[in-house]
Amino acid sequence: MVFYSMHSFRGERLRTDPGYFGVLTPEPALVGVDAALARLVAARVHGKAAIVTNSVGLNFGCRLLVDAATWPIDKSIPEGMRQAAFEVFAFDALVQNSDRRFANANLLVRGNDIFVFDHEFAFSFLLAIRQDHEPWRVARFPFLFDHVFFRQLKGAKVEVEPFLSRLRLLPEAVLGEVLAEVPPEWNNGCVGRIERHLRDAAEHAGEFAAEIQMVLA
Repeated sequence: MVFYSMHSFRGERLRTDPGYFGVLTPEPALVGVDAALARLVAARVHGKAAIVTNSVGLNFGCRLLVDAATWPIDKSIPEGMRQAAFEVFAFDALVQNSDRRFANANLLVRGNDIFVFDHEFAFSFLLAIRQDHEPWRVARFPFLFDHVFFRQLKGAKVEVEPFLSRLRLLPEAVLGEVLAEVPPEWNNGCVGRIERHLRDAAEHAGEFAAEIQMVLA
């Protein structure tokens, strides 16, 4: 998936380009859940019984980054990581991911690299009762003020132009390729709405950038 960088960590430290939006993620992987294991977990952890039973078979996951660390609560952002942190903040605003919160970072770090994971709350507008057709107006989203990087980025000097340029060129550059990679089994009828969301945001990229700057001013 070209929205992220696909890294391979099998003991070596391979580097690739950081993906279209400059956001790193662990390498995707298929995770097989055995029926016997599911029964064992369900018997011992009753609160997980339903989810583990329904997960028997192949699942989408990622490779474990054994040499990465979790992000401590309220950790200050080193100067060498500040731009990468901004790219994550802007990306979460674009896809309306409300779950990379101050107390639940959903990211790992290794050196100055930030790796994000756990995106089931992305494109949360799909669940909204009142449909919104202005995805570039992100300053009104309360979740951004609880974002793991909000406090440290507020008032900090960052470069907005790289993300802005990529967003503006998204439809022509990679959007069609990304949508084509969505497995048919994953298309629950929302892919078209996601495409419109991203195209609308790209058409109003300047306004999107202004809203991000407003939030972080």
